[in-house]
This record gives sequence, C-alpha cells and structure tokens, in this order.
Amino acid sequence: MLNRVQASIDLKALQHNFSIARRYSSLKKAARVAAVIKANAYGHGLEQAANALDEAELFGVTDVREALTLKKSGTDKPILVLQGLIHEDDLKLVVEHNFQLVVHSTSQLATIDDTLSKLTLKAPLTLWLKMDSGMGRLGLSPQDYAATYQALQNKTYVDSVVMMTHLANSSMPESMLNTQQLQEFRQQEGQLQGKCITSIPSSSGILSELPVDCDWARPGIMLYGSSPFNFNEAHLRREQFGLQAVMTLQARIIAIKALKKGDNVGYCSQFICPQDMTVGIVSIGYADGYPSNAPNGTPLMVGGKKTGTVGRVSMDMIGVDLSDIPDAKVGDLATLWGADLSVDEVAAKTGILSYNLTCSVARRVAFEYI
Repeated sequence: MLNRVQASIDLKALQHNFSIARRYSSLKKAARVAAVIKANAYGHGLEQAANALDEAELFGVTDVREALTLKKSGTDKPILVLQGLIHEDDLKLVVEHNFQLVVHSTSQLATIDDTLSKLTLKAPLTLWLKMDSGMGRLGLSPQDYAATYQALQNKTYVDSVVMMTHLANSSMPESMLNTQQLQEFRQQEGQLQGKCITSIPSSSGILSELPVDCDWARPGIMLYGSSPFNFNEAHLRREQFGLQAVMTLQARIIAIKALKKGDNVGYCSQFICPQDMTVGIVSIGYADGYPSNAPNGTPLMVGGKKTGTVGRVSMDMIGVDLSDIPDAKVGDLATLWGADLSVDEVAAKTGILSYNLTCSVARRVAFEYI
C-alpha cells in the first residue's frame, strides 16, 4: 500500500456473505434473493459489487440513474428501482431498459397508467407494489392496497406484481410493531386472489427469527459484513452469523509525539494527556469520511493491537494513543475498521450507523479490490 488512505474491498468476502444471506433466506422460504447494491453498494463500489454478486437473481438500486449506471456496466441481471419514479421522464427509461419498479403512491400509479396505456411496450413490466404496513414512510395504505393490486393485475403493460413491505423495527426483533406490520401484510395478502409473489425482509428480517416467510428476500447491509443489530447484543454480532468484513479502511501514521501529562492534543483541547503518553498522528480525517464526531477512545488497530483515538478529528488527521504499542513507527498502518475490528464496533462508539460509515468514505480515498 503506497497511499495515504486506502479502502481494501474483499470481493470473496462479499460473495461469502451473499451465501450466508442465501442460506438464511431459504429458512424463510425465500427462493429468490435481491442483492441491494444501492448507494454505490453501500460505499463499496457499484459495478465491482455487481460483478461479484453474480448469483443474485436481481439487483436493487435507489433510482433510475443508478440503474442506468449498472446497466451500462454490462450486467444482464434484472434491476429493481427501489424509490420508484423521481421524475415522470424516468418512466421512459424504465420502459426502454425493462427495469423493475417499486410503486409506492397513487400519484405514481396515475403517471404510470396515463403514460403506459398509450404505448406499445416491447415487454410488459414487473411492478413491486409497496404497502406501508407501519413504517410510516413509502407505500400505499393497507386500506387501498388490495384493490390497487387487483387493478394492476389487469393492466396490459404489467407482467407481474410483487407484494412488498418494509419492517421498521426488524433490527429490534422483540418490538410489537413487527407483529403488527406482519399481521397487516398477511391480512391484505389474504384478500388477494390467487398466489401472490411476496417480499418482506431486509437483512435484519432475514437474520432474525421473525416469521417473514415470502418469495423474495432483500439483503443489504449484511452483504458487506455488518450486523444489522445493536452491537451491544453480543449474540447478534456479525461473527455469530459467519459474516466477513468486506471493507478494510487503513491510513498511515505520519508522526509520533512524546507528550507530557497536561499536554493537549488537537483542536479545542478536547483531549488533555492524563499522564505522559506516546501519541501517533494518523493521516485520515473527516474529509476522507472518518466520522467527525468520533469521541476520545474510538477503537482502531495498530500493529495488530487495539487502541483508541485521542483528540478531535481534523480534516486530514486523527490522534491515536500509542503508549502501549512501543514498536509503532512512522509509516505504519492504522486500521480504522476491517477484518480485525468490526465497523459495527466503531459505529457503536461513534453513534453513527455502520451503513453511514461505509457510505461516507470519500472519493479521494484509494480503493483496492482483492
């Protein structure tokens, strides 16, 4: 590694995690798995993730622009646009490329019907009709759902309709809202004629014991080696499910300081040495995507040993306690998270979701795919 900061992306670990998602999904009777690679594959690289995840039946992305990027990269997998139509013109691209589309509002339905009823499509579309069963975000109300679903089934521009919802609290399996949402979903499913194609769980629903049996599972964060559950729940950490770190973020030590008791480190004297200390300066900061709110003691690894940050995070630098790592020297690498230090542990210390940490790694960071 010759770079100041580098993110190493282990594509074999990504494939391994997909196999874990496949296994747990099958326990929920989900024979098909949609790999969610939106937001540049949670910061790991959209095209690279797609190439590695060739066993997925479908890819989920945020919007039509991401879908086009993925299509142009050469994938032959079906692509699902998870946020549906952002602009009316998106529908032309959906039709042209036969993207699958989440529909989550009556206004979207009106646009789709008005436009597509006037066109002759090369192939009818697969629509994923989303129910707001209790998330309070996107989706049709349960009261409107069954009638809308049945009406779509009769449209000539529709090939099939997938019944989907999203659980708000599946990362908290004991929450009563999970039961309420699942009951609402099953109640509406029971009103529909014939066998429905269904999709419920994301990563936390897949890995939990919630009764989310369905046809499609939609793993996201677990693919990248992160547990969707609270890090304080030791039995729900990534290693308990066999998940492997995909991203390892490292940066170089560029200076080592011998400081005295009472010396301060960094801006605003956020850290004052409680005793004589050895402090390293690591060349990574918030401009690289490291969380600016990381408190003193945020974990990292140097020379295979765990230590913690000292002082405020700067634009390009952080301080690290090297007092118990006497062999550390300028040029050594510090690991901010990776195989030996879970991104979930860093997230728990900073109060920032692991999703946010990997998505925030900046463009100026060098990426290596292994």
